[in-house]
Amino acid sequence: MSPSSRRSVGPARRLLAPLLVAGLLAAAATLLHRTFRHYSWADLGGDLVTLGPGVALAALAATAVSYAAMTGYDALALRYVEHPLPYRRYALASFIATAFGNNLGASAVVGAALRARVYSSWQVPGFAITRIVGFNAVTLALGAAVLAGGGVLHDPTGAGEVLHLPATAIQVVGALLLATVVAYLAWAGAGRATGWRGWRIDRPSRSLAVAQVVLSTFEWLTMAAALYVLLPAEGRLPFLPFAVAFSIATIAGLVSNVPGGLGVFESALVVLIGSTTSPAGLAVALVAYRLCYFVLPLLLAAVLLVVHEARQGVRALGAARAAAAGTSAPSAPGAAAVAPVGLPTVLTPSVLALGVAGTGVFMVVVGDLPGSRALDVSAATISLAGLSALLTARGLHRRLKRAWAATLALLIGVAVIAAAHGDLVLSAVSVVLTVLLVPARSAFHRGPLLARPRNPVWPITATVLVGAAVWWHEVSSLGGSVDAPLLAASISGDTPGADLLAMAAGAVGILIGGRRTFAPATPAPQVADDDEMARVTDVVARSGRCTSQLAFTGDKRFRFSPAGTAFLMYQVEGRSWVVMGDPVGDPAEFRELVWSFIEEVDRHGGRPVFYNVLTDHADLYRECGLTLAKLGEEAVVPLEEFTLTGRARTNLRNCRNTAQRTGLTVDLVAPEDVAPLLPRLREVSEAWLAHRNGKEKRFSLGAFDEDYVRRFPMVVVRQEERIIAFATLWIGADGREVQVDLMRRLPDAPRTVMTFLFLECILWAKQHGFTSFNLGMAPLSGLRTDATASHWDRIGHLLWTHGEQFYNFKGLRRFKQGFGPRWRTCYVAAPGGLALPNVMVDVATLVGGGIRGLVRG
Repeated sequence: MSPSSRRSVGPARRLLAPLLVAGLLAAAATLLHRTFRHYSWADLGGDLVTLGPGVALAALAATAVSYAAMTGYDALALRYVEHPLPYRRYALASFIATAFGNNLGASAVVGAALRARVYSSWQVPGFAITRIVGFNAVTLALGAAVLAGGGVLHDPTGAGEVLHLPATAIQVVGALLLATVVAYLAWAGAGRATGWRGWRIDRPSRSLAVAQVVLSTFEWLTMAAALYVLLPAEGRLPFLPFAVAFSIATIAGLVSNVPGGLGVFESALVVLIGSTTSPAGLAVALVAYRLCYFVLPLLLAAVLLVVHEARQGVRALGAARAAAAGTSAPSAPGAAAVAPVGLPTVLTPSVLALGVAGTGVFMVVVGDLPGSRALDVSAATISLAGLSALLTARGLHRRLKRAWAATLALLIGVAVIAAAHGDLVLSAVSVVLTVLLVPARSAFHRGPLLARPRNPVWPITATVLVGAAVWWHEVSSLGGSVDAPLLAASISGDTPGADLLAMAAGAVGILIGGRRTFAPATPAPQVADDDEMARVTDVVARSGRCTSQLAFTGDKRFRFSPAGTAFLMYQVEGRSWVVMGDPVGDPAEFRELVWSFIEEVDRHGGRPVFYNVLTDHADLYRECGLTLAKLGEEAVVPLEEFTLTGRARTNLRNCRNTAQRTGLTVDLVAPEDVAPLLPRLREVSEAWLAHRNGKEKRFSLGAFDEDYVRRFPMVVVRQEERIIAFATLWIGADGREVQVDLMRRLPDAPRTVMTFLFLECILWAKQHGFTSFNLGMAPLSGLRTDATASHWDRIGHLLWTHGEQFYNFKGLRRFKQGFGPRWRTCYVAAPGGLALPNVMVDVATLVGGGIRGLVRG
């Protein structure tokens, strides 16, 4: 596979999920359009009013009971993880996660992220949050299985007619669903923890499992009741068959990952019960249900989330001021990261982005509603505006100034057009979002308000495409024959090809413009000049840790402290600004240096990453809001204790004796004497790379570059005057530690040549008074596997256990263990949660030129 084809795999996969969601929405929109085509949507407001206050109150009461029952999920989960909390706290976490998860796509991910956000503010451990989320998912599934399984077994003939399946198949499916619930109850009663490939699962008690089944079934019934009471009484199904159909439709909406199951849920319900209910009555009931069970709880959850974040912001500001008062370091960096009192600190941009994105989804799917209007704008144009709202929402989430300005302009335009169009709901929502955005301006601080494009071709192309689409649908008399939103028009057989082409042009133009406008502001490539390298050389000469020598690889950017006595070496990959190792230089400068770096990263909308760091500055990284994830362990040999005597060193003695008998010799070459050997050394390096079918790794390791190699002393292994292996050595400025960096050997060299090379280096370092010899890191070594393990620990342990075909994890650990080292833990300090996997991919790309480069060569 060529590099270009490999690069295309990632974008193709990222496009697959949106295309599937778009396909589901299009299919659902078509079905709903056919079902409700005779309903006059202009009468919707009046039909909602005719439901009456009694019906509305009953639906709201069922909604309240359902959400209250959902808080019981968290109550049971907290008992399961043995981490009690007051009801007001876990009820808040449950309600916020459920309301947002119900309304957004990927509800499991959204709910988990919001639960983690709220629970972590109360110091609930990460491993406990993970188990709570998993427990809740199981609880939800149990009730669905009971309801769907019991319902289809109660009336297999009727269910078969609805689902177009034979009654026998329906009975089998129902029996399997109920058998799964019974099996879970039996498994829970065993009482012993179980495990699989390093994953430990504690079984709940039998009483807890029974409570899960009962509570979940009750919650599903109350959720179904919220819609059932809104249906017209005439021709309405009995409640139990309806609840079965409701559960199936809800599961279809959840699996689709369409935000709120919008369209998919309604379509499934139309298929299941449409023949028993009038289209008009079903349409009114579905809209009222969306308002009662989705929209109102979402608005309340948004308010509660903002209040919660505001309180957390007050606490964080107080902590920052207290920390600043107790230290001589500048407090500005810490304080700058905290919003003023009363303003939500972290999720203000995200909450606003969710509101704008929801409005955008509505416009994309629904378009405009027929009715009297003073200004006639086609549904296609409104759908394009909705697509723009989705892109500006992404920019809001990243806190970009230009996204804030673009969203304001878009919302004002939508509010005016919607009001003239007769759509007062859309107009009111746009006005409310505008009012919320204006005072939140300070939260959108990243990037310039107006930025000159690097390549003017893209904005011109986007403007032409969008302008042509709007002209075709709104001005030209040639188009606009189909007044339907993008999704419905794209699959309708009645849409003329020219109209479809205009819609596609507008969508492509918006996507191009949005991607270019709201892309992260990555700094231009930069090469350190001679003055910077002179300053770097001066600081490294006083630094103790050997890895500071990586400053000379030629692929780093540098950020210096104000006094110039400390620096960070880093590079930008994607949105990740990856610092190699801990700060280098004067420790008194580190805090201000790190904070200023993080502020610079934040202004560019990036992610700060400190790769391969020790625990020395862990508190500083945590103070900056970063999470420490274990990378592996570094093998450090204490030279005072190292000896070749004793049974434990038998293999090393035998290796050395065998190497000497076969004529292997080791020479230490001073830096000034390396140049004459470079041609032969390059032959060894190229033969090694060709044999490994790999390429040079960079950033975290030295590469074979002649200027770089000549900077350091070198150990050379010869066999009959022929160089068969070599390694460069880093020597700490404090004269205490030596570390091996670049290592190469010929493929036909003796198998134990590198053991011999390492052994001779260790003996040389001990003889010359050094205190330790660093053998480098064993990746993924020593990750936790107990119940407190993080997601990263578990994933890393799986790679360690089953990834030998990609990288010799265990073999490398065994090789280094043979020298009797002490193991020192290495970490990556980066944003936690869902950002960590993206960070690891960026680091892999930076170090190895992609995942393939990381695991090969």
